[in-house]
Amino acid sequence: MTPASRFKRVVLMTLGALLLGTVLPLSQAFAQGNKTVVNYWLWLDDSTDPVWPDLVKEFNQTHPNIEVKYQTIPLSQYHDRLLTAIGSGSAPDAARFKDWWLGEFVSNDLLQPLTSYIQQWPGSSDVIQNLWSTGKTSADSPVYMLPAQYITFYLYYRADRLKAAGLEPPKTFAEFVQEAKTLTDPAKKQYGFALRGGAGGQDQWYAFMLALGCHLVDGSGAVVADSQACVDANQKYIDLFRVDKVTPPTAPSDGFAQIIGGFESGITTFAAHHVGSSKSLTEKLGDKLGVTNVPPADPNKPATMMAMSGNVVFGSSKEKQAAFTFISWLDSQGPMDKMSRSANGQLPVLASVASEPYYQNNPFFKLSLEQANYAVAWPPLPGVGYVASQLWQASMQQALLGQITSQQMMTQIATALKQK
Repeated sequence: MTPASRFKRVVLMTLGALLLGTVLPLSQAFAQGNKTVVNYWLWLDDSTDPVWPDLVKEFNQTHPNIEVKYQTIPLSQYHDRLLTAIGSGSAPDAARFKDWWLGEFVSNDLLQPLTSYIQQWPGSSDVIQNLWSTGKTSADSPVYMLPAQYITFYLYYRADRLKAAGLEPPKTFAEFVQEAKTLTDPAKKQYGFALRGGAGGQDQWYAFMLALGCHLVDGSGAVVADSQACVDANQKYIDLFRVDKVTPPTAPSDGFAQIIGGFESGITTFAAHHVGSSKSLTEKLGDKLGVTNVPPADPNKPATMMAMSGNVVFGSSKEKQAAFTFISWLDSQGPMDKMSRSANGQLPVLASVASEPYYQNNPFFKLSLEQANYAVAWPPLPGVGYVASQLWQASMQQALLGQITSQQMMTQIATALKQK
C-alpha cells in the first residue's frame, strides 16, 4: 500500500467514525480538577533504561497542573501504530518522532505547527541553530518537530581483533572490504561486518549509501534514488553478504540486538551504529572498542547519515499548550543532559550541554559532533516514512537473498519516494 493510499484509508476511517458519533476525544486528555493529562508516546532502543521513567516522574512532580502518561512502543511498530491511532481517534497528544516521517504527516495536516510556541519559549536560543532545519519540511516551512537528540552514523570496530591481525582502522570502503575478508573465518564463526538487514537497518544502509556516493535526491530536491550511482552503491552493500561473504549468514534478518550482541561477543569485528550504543559497548568492551568514520569510497569526501529524534504535538490534541510544555521541558539543560548520558543517549541539541567536557572529551561524541558538519538526513518527502518503516526491509531482504536486483530495489524505493 502506498503512503497516499494508506493515508486515504486513515482519513476514511476517521470520517466514518465521526459520522457514527463514536470518535473518542482525540488526545484522550481530560481534566482532573486543575490537572491536565498529556498522553505521550516514545520508543527506546534499550527499554530497560530507567532514565525515561525518572524524567516523567520528575516532570509530573515539578508541574502539579500537568500529568504526563507515557507509553513505549517498539520502533518496528511505531510508525504504523501512530497511523492506526490517528485513524481510530486515539492519537497521543505528543510523541517522539523521526525527521523522516515529517513529510508524510505534514502533507496530511496531522502535526501542529510549533513556531508560535517556540517564539514564546525562553530556551529556544540554546538550541544549536542549524538543527532547527531538521524539524521543517522546507526552509520556509514552520517548525513541526522540536529537536531533541540526534545521531550520526559511524563504524565501531573491535580494536583487539584489528591489533591481533596487524590492521589499522579502514580509511576507505575498499580497505574496509579487504579487512573484513581478512577477519572472516566461518569455521570459527567469525565475520568481518555486522550487516543489519532486519528491522531498523535502513539508517545503517543509508550511511553506507552516502559514503559510497549515493544521494536519494539531487540539489533541486528531485528523487534520484534509481540513478546509476545509487544502484552501484547499493550493489556494493549487497555484495558484502552475497559476494564478499563477510557478514554472518543471519544478516538478512538481523536487527539491533543481533548486530550488537555479535559485535560484543567477537563474532563480528565491525558494526555500524551511533553514539546511542557507546555507553553500553564501552562498559562491556573497554579499550577493546574503537570508532572511526563509515568508510567512504573517496577518503577526501567523507559522508554519513544524520537522524534527528524530536518531539511533535498532534493537531488532534486538545491539550497542545500542556503538550508543548512537556516537550520543551525535555529540551531544558537538566533533562537533556540526563537523556544524553543514558543508555539511550544521543547527541544533545543544546549548545550549553554539548559544550560540557563530558561530550567534548568523549571520542564517540567528539566524532559524532565532527560528522554533523557533513552528515545528511533522510529527505523530508512524504514517501520516506513508508520506505524506512516498511519497504526498505522487505526489498533489502529480497536483494540479499538474490530475489531482486539492486536496480529493482532502487526503482522500488525511488517510486515510493516520488509518491505524494
